[in-house]
Amino acid sequence: MAPNPRHRVTTKDGVDLEDLLEKSRRLIDIYNEAERPFRDMFAEVVDQQTFYDNPKDADVYFEELAEGEHPRTVDRDAVDNQIFIRDKKYGRSVGMTQDFIEKHTEERVMKKIRTMLEGADNTMRELIMSALEDGYAQGQQLWYDVPDYGEYSFSQTHSHKFEDTDDLFDNDGTDDTAYDAHQHIENAKDELTHHGFSGPFVALISSGFKRKIRNEITWDASYHIPMATGMRSAALEDLELNIDGVRLVESPWMTGDKFWVTQAQNGSPVKIYEDSPVHLRRGSEGGGPVYSPGDLVGANAYGRWGVKNVDPLRAVHVNATNITQS
Repeated sequence: MAPNPRHRVTTKDGVDLEDLLEKSRRLIDIYNEAERPFRDMFAEVVDQQTFYDNPKDADVYFEELAEGEHPRTVDRDAVDNQIFIRDKKYGRSVGMTQDFIEKHTEERVMKKIRTMLEGADNTMRELIMSALEDGYAQGQQLWYDVPDYGEYSFSQTHSHKFEDTDDLFDNDGTDDTAYDAHQHIENAKDELTHHGFSGPFVALISSGFKRKIRNEITWDASYHIPMATGMRSAALEDLELNIDGVRLVESPWMTGDKFWVTQAQNGSPVKIYEDSPVHLRRGSEGGGPVYSPGDLVGANAYGRWGVKNVDPLRAVHVNATNITQS
C-alpha cells in the first residue's frame, strides 16, 4: 500500500527517500570501487591484516663450485617478520534529518553524501601521511638488522631524516654550501638506491620547493606537477616531471622547502588494510545497515581501516635549507 502523500518525505523539489537512498548507495559504491590516486600512489592496499614482510636483504649470488660439489643451502633469506596492521573505526554523521531533506533540493541533499565521501578521502590521506611520518627511519633503533649493500654499510640506527642541506650532502656540520633543488631530489633518491631499492620512486614536495624546481626548468614551461588533493590518476606515467627517475607531486600540507622521496605504489612502505569500506548504518555502528528509505534519516557513515609503515628504510624526508638561487 502506497504511503499517504501527506506522510511522504520528499526533497523541496519532490524527490522521495527511496530515490535518495538509491542514489546515495550508488555514490558510495562508486567511491569504494574507484581508483583513489593519492592512496594508490603512496600506499599499497593489502588483503589481510596479518602478513609476513621481508625487509630488503643484501644481494644473493651464485657460488663457485668444485667438480661434483653441491651448492650449500642458501641462508641469506631475510627472517620473516610478522606485521600486524591494527584497524580502527572511523565515522561521521551524514546529517540527513527529515527537516533538512524537506527544505532542500535533491542536489543539495546529495551534496551531503559527496561531502561525507570527501571526508573519508581526507581521512585516508591523513592516515597515510601519519604512517609515513611516524614509521620512517629517524635514527631510532630499527626492528631488523639493516643489511649492507655493495660498499655501503649501515647501523641499526641508520637515519633517513635530513634536517638541512648539509646533512644530505657533505654533513660537515656547516650548512654553508648551496645545491640546486633537483640535486636535493637526486641525493634523496640515492638514500634509497644504496639499499638496493629500484623504484618506482615518487616525491611529495612542498609548494615552496616546487617553486624552486620550477625556477630551474624555465626552459620547459609546459610541465605540470599535480596537487596531491587533485590527482586524477595513480599512473606514474601521468606525472609529467621526472627528475632522475623520481616523479613529483605537490603537497598542500607542507611548509618551507621540505619533501619526501619514497617508493611508490606496491613498493610503498605504507600498507592499508580495509576491514570495512565506507557504508551507512542506522545511528551507531551497531544500529544495523540502512535498508529501507526511512533508514536514511539520521544515518551515519562508517569505515574500518588500518594503515601502517612496514619498512622504515623505504622513505626519505628532507628539509632543504640551502638551495642555489636561480
